[in-house]
Amino acid sequence: MAAHPSGAIWLAESKTLLVADLHLGYSWAQRRRGELGPLADFQTRDKLLAVCDELEPGRIVFVGDLVHAPRPCEGERAYIEETLRTLAQRAEIVAVRGNHDRAFAREFGHLPLVTTEAWCSGEGLTAIHGDRLSQVAIPEEGTLVMGHLHPGLGIREASGAGHRLPVFLVSKRCVVMPAFSPFARGYDVAAGLPADLEGCFGGEVIQVFALTQTRVRAIGALDEAIRRLAYADTSTPSRFRGLRS
Repeated sequence: MAAHPSGAIWLAESKTLLVADLHLGYSWAQRRRGELGPLADFQTRDKLLAVCDELEPGRIVFVGDLVHAPRPCEGERAYIEETLRTLAQRAEIVAVRGNHDRAFAREFGHLPLVTTEAWCSGEGLTAIHGDRLSQVAIPEEGTLVMGHLHPGLGIREASGAGHRLPVFLVSKRCVVMPAFSPFARGYDVAAGLPADLEGCFGGEVIQVFALTQTRVRAIGALDEAIRRLAYADTSTPSRFRGLRS
């Protein structure tokens, strides 16, 4: 299992790509709510297709929130269907149900893909979305992979500008993936993890891996990373690297 700079997980042995929180149709959905931003969803599709060109997966597993909202408008539906049909020509598609996917099976079930509540690999992984942890039977063995939280680590530059780096939260027991969507700002893990999610790690040390534009960088243990950032005067890229040494 390898973390990819895009925020995906790559299972090389089975040529499987795991992608969490794609949120296709986000721009259209926001417009329907009255936010008149640009229709920028094609960035999401282009990002995903670029990863597929690089890795050539035989299977793509969407770990929940494949779409952003139910009852899509005409343009939104066409964009989602075109994207999924294009992907289905290249790989088997599995869609794990997320909280944003509550109407997905009804609205897009005619497409060439499989929908499921959880996906299990032959490599000891179980993928769920993570929005209903209290209602899901957590496997006692292997590694649980989930999305939903959109984890990020907030840093602040000397100028005062704030950024939130998308991060993977990793232990042998559990992996929480960052959102693949470039529009998901994320949850700052420095604020603490929800109790039910923290329980999934079983008391193990949680390691943090941050995404830069081109790499996945090991930050260290979550508690230590939060402590060092809290005591930093600034967190410019050079300062941030110094904190990790």
